Parts: sequence; C-alpha cells; structure tokens
Amino acid sequence: MGNSKLGEDFFQYLPSEIVVNILLRLPTRDTMACKCVCKPWLGLLATPEFVNSHLSRSVPGIAVETHPKSYDVVEIVDELCDEECDQNRAFNFKLPFEEPIHSSNNGLIFLRGVGHGDLILCNPVTCDYIKLPSPRQTTSEHQLVYENFGFGASRTTGQYKVVRIFFEKPLNGEYKKPRHEYTNECQVYTVGTGMWRKVPLCSRHRYVDKLGGFLFNGNLHWRVLENIGDDLVEWISCFDLETELFSTFAIHGVSSYYIKTPCVLRDCFCLCYKTGINLRELAIWSMKEYGNEKSWTMEVLTGPAFGGYFVIHAFPFKVFENGDILMECDRESLCYYSKETKTYHEFFIREDCDEYISTTMYTPSFLTLKKFVMENVSSF
Repeated sequence: MGNSKLGEDFFQYLPSEIVVNILLRLPTRDTMACKCVCKPWLGLLATPEFVNSHLSRSVPGIAVETHPKSYDVVEIVDELCDEECDQNRAFNFKLPFEEPIHSSNNGLIFLRGVGHGDLILCNPVTCDYIKLPSPRQTTSEHQLVYENFGFGASRTTGQYKVVRIFFEKPLNGEYKKPRHEYTNECQVYTVGTGMWRKVPLCSRHRYVDKLGGFLFNGNLHWRVLENIGDDLVEWISCFDLETELFSTFAIHGVSSYYIKTPCVLRDCFCLCYKTGINLRELAIWSMKEYGNEKSWTMEVLTGPAFGGYFVIHAFPFKVFENGDILMECDRESLCYYSKETKTYHEFFIREDCDEYISTTMYTPSFLTLKKFVMENVSSF
C-alpha cells in the first residue's frame, strides 16, 4: 500500500532541485505543458533558478510566421534534417497581435506597429505581454519623418531596453536647412520603469535600415550614412545598452554602393550583401575581432543562383559547417543554399503568399513579464 502511494505521488518526495533537473531535460513543448500539471510545478517553472538554467540550455532557433499570427519555431542545429525541416520544428505558437515581429532577445519578442502603431513586448511561452506607452505623445503622424527601434538586454545589469531613434520635422512643418544638417534624437525605455527617457545622440547620420537595431555583444547596431564634403560615407552606429553611449566604426573592404544587412554568423558580427553580375551572388564580411575595423574579412561568397530569381534583401541565419547557408529572402520565404551544388531551394513559404513573413532569431525562455512590477502585464 505504501509503495502504491509512493508511485502516485512520486514527485512530491523528490527535492525541488531534482525535479528542476528533470524538467530541464524535456523539450520546450513538453515543459510548457508541465505548467498545467499542478500549482507547485507552475511556481517552480517561474523561479529564477529554473528560468536561467532553461535559457542557458535552450537551442537557438528561428520563429517563422507560417500563417497570420501563427509561428513555427525551427531549431538551428548542425544540419537540417530535410528540405522541409519537419524534424527541426520544436513547437509553434500563436500571437493575438497584428503587429509584425521586430526582434527577440532571451525569449522576449518585441513587436513594432507601423506608423503610430503599438509597441508590444511578449513571451509566447508564458503567454503574457506588455503594451509599452507611446513615445510619440506630442508628435503628429505627419511631423514624424522616420523612426528606428532596437531591443535587447544590457550585459551587466540584464535590464531589458527598447531604443528609439527618430527625426521629426520642425513644428512649422518646413525645413529651413538641408536635411543632413538636422540631428537625430534618441529615447530609451527600460522595461519595468513605465517611462521613456531622452538619451543624448546629436548625430547627423542618416539611418538607412528599415528594421535596424541589430543586437550583438550587448550593443545595438544600425547602418548609417554621413555626408563628408562631396562624399557619402557609410558607418555602423553602435549603442551600448549598458552605458547608453553611442559610437561608430567603419566598414572596410565593402563599397557603399551595396545594400548591407547586419547579422551574426559563427559568433562574429557580419555584413551580408549582394554582389556579382546582376547582383545575384551573396557575399558575407565578418568582423573577426569585434570593434576592430581592421579585422573585416570576407568569409563567404556564394554562386550566382538565388533560385533563379532576383533577390533584393537576404538575411543569413546560419552558415553550416559544410558551407551551406540558411537565410530569409525578401521577407517572403526561407531559403537554403547548398555550397556543393551552388543552388538554392525554398521552404517555409506562407500559404497566403501575398503577405510578408515575419521572422526573428528566437530562443525559448520561461521568463515572465510579471517580474516587471511597474508594468501593466496582460495574458493571452
């Protein structure tokens, strides 16, 4: 009789650290289901010890919008199992928001509405979200010329921050001097404070990336242009999330004629751009020593393929050991380039192909937004 009771309540007699060790070994989909088993497990999965240990073990992947508001998470391993990546799908989730995904960090996803749309921070694993207060309260829609965002966590304090870089027309709606003589402004929202702060920028650089704010090494990065005499010079603008200071570094070896996409490959900050005849080849330059402008090195140059069609924008997610590349093309599909055959094939094409797909690098996390006590957190 005693043994039967022990079998029924086996986990009640185990120390919490052993239960955590067991749950950490489960696939994310199964661990999410464990939240519904009992209240002690629900609380256990929200502890900092479990959250941090799970995040350190989580396999990085890509969240891909396969249907409106519905996403599949594809784990990036050493090689893809097949062209359809079925065996690499870890789990899927659905968001109740129309806003497209901008970026993700430590399992938290930042969604940015277009124009004066909402700015949302959510975690699809814990199913909670925050609608950030609008940073544009005193700005009319016509006064705002452009704005760029970035999202990430600082390296030392671990604070999560949303950074907004923007430029507004003068209040009278007219420019009284050349566009490049106006300076940009910057606002920072530290999650948990409930307010935006102005941060000194004083830059006349022209921010050219539509998405921008690419996170690497605790810094956000944007491509910027600067008028120096009669020349148009290209830089990388870098914002340190810890110190909240801006800096720039040069792009060597790459002509400003090419449209370059910041990315991270093999733990290096990289720039991807098209080159070759009719711009059908893909080149990737890697910054071997982060911050050292002299360490730029050409890493990859693909064959002239792109699946037989012209691609405007390519974002590589991973270069595999055999030289194959997984990338997003023109926000329409994921593509896989084979180094051996020098050909591309597509997968993960949205069925309603008239719409762009929304993708982001994504690592599952059980970090709940409810830890940010100053925020109005909702569930979905």
